[in-house]
Amino acid sequence: MKKVSVIVPMYNSENTIDECLMSLTSQSIFNDMELLIVDDCSKDNSVLKAAAFEERYPDNIMLIKLSENGGPGRARNIAMEYAQGEYIGFVDSDDAVVPVMYEHLYEEAVRCGADVVDGGIYEQNTDNAIVYTSDDLSGKPDNEKISRLIVSGGYICSKIFRREFLISEGISFREEYVLEDLDYILEVFCKMKMISNVKEIVYVYRDSGDSLSKTVDVDKYLHSTVTAMRSMHEKLFSLPFYEGIREAVEYVLVQLYSFSINVCLKAIREGTQSKEKTLDSLRDLKALKRMLVKGDYDNRFILDKIGRIDIEIMQQNDDDPERLIARIGEGV
Repeated sequence: MKKVSVIVPMYNSENTIDECLMSLTSQSIFNDMELLIVDDCSKDNSVLKAAAFEERYPDNIMLIKLSENGGPGRARNIAMEYAQGEYIGFVDSDDAVVPVMYEHLYEEAVRCGADVVDGGIYEQNTDNAIVYTSDDLSGKPDNEKISRLIVSGGYICSKIFRREFLISEGISFREEYVLEDLDYILEVFCKMKMISNVKEIVYVYRDSGDSLSKTVDVDKYLHSTVTAMRSMHEKLFSLPFYEGIREAVEYVLVQLYSFSINVCLKAIREGTQSKEKTLDSLRDLKALKRMLVKGDYDNRFILDKIGRIDIEIMQQNDDDPERLIARIGEGV
């Protein structure tokens, strides 16, 4: 058994995959790691470059070639079927990791018996560095810690997860292209028994301009947000302690509701979608929000993290989507 299995979904990554894999093969505990690279039907030279690494490190690298494109969620799920490591890490093919990342995360996991260990992440585009799991959120989770972890968010790629924990809890990714990891990490937060951190930057997040998360197609974006909202509610609502974390979950739901409304309104302003189709979308969003969110906008997390104007726009859509569109036409 390896100490850590790192899963790397890959699609048309010929410009970044070399640096990504070099940073992984340079890990201080690489001999105790395995890399599972999952090619999601790339159309460029990604496979050739990844295959060269597999040939160089046959005992540590496996290249899995999928027969049809299914997105990063499906790619990660398939790789989990092959993974043998005690802990699992996820790396995006356009990112890089520091040489001691998995040594330090693994040592901390073993030290405290954690299901999850988080490290610091450097967001290159914003020149921002942060450890999302602060010291006061580490340890055995309670409702307040879980709530604050849910609200603070973070990335799956800066963490490692105990493989047996993921398997025993049946935690897997939705097979989507965008936001496929949102409900995944929230489910982890709700079911883990112990979380810890290392207070150092271990991961470099590139957020490349052609990332799937940069999609501007309104229909695809709404599909992603709506399915994420439904999945979050489905996975978390039945938890026996849901009421204790409801405000945090509803904050995320409302945040997605706000993002979705703003994407619709932007399409109206730019003339990329008809008013009739946008009105249907806004009505559907209104109905979904009413079904999933029981509280109001006086939620402490909503008041703290969502701006007044965005709250007012959501309230307008709650009352009358048609009037909201009319106001956009009036330049309001």
